[in-house]
Amino acid sequence: LMYRGYPIEQLAEQSDFIEVCYLLMNGDLPTTAELEKFRKGVTYHTMVHEQLRRFFEGFRRDAHPMAVMCGVVGALAAFYHDNIDITDAKAREIAAFRLIAKIPTISAAAYKHMLGQ
Repeated sequence: LMYRGYPIEQLAEQSDFIEVCYLLMNGDLPTTAELEKFRKGVTYHTMVHEQLRRFFEGFRRDAHPMAVMCGVVGALAAFYHDNIDITDAKAREIAAFRLIAKIPTISAAAYKHMLGQ
């Protein structure tokens, strides 16, 4: 299995999540400066809107966490509808940053919901 020409084993051993996201978006692994800039761009968007938490309450506790995650990720468009112009490169970048930044929190919340916490 390869991502953009890099063996998955190499990426798993030598790269982190943000580096792989950069690779998938830009086609090559980042330089140190590129990675720092990309990481800052993602970090800026890590906060999850408090009202998004209410979406989890609408799912059954025994629902599969991936199904819950899909529903909540879909709901992000309702919270961040200001930058959904797919013809605008900057809007696409912001949307990608938001998704990359929020997925760890959303996936953790889906798992915690399944546990009843």
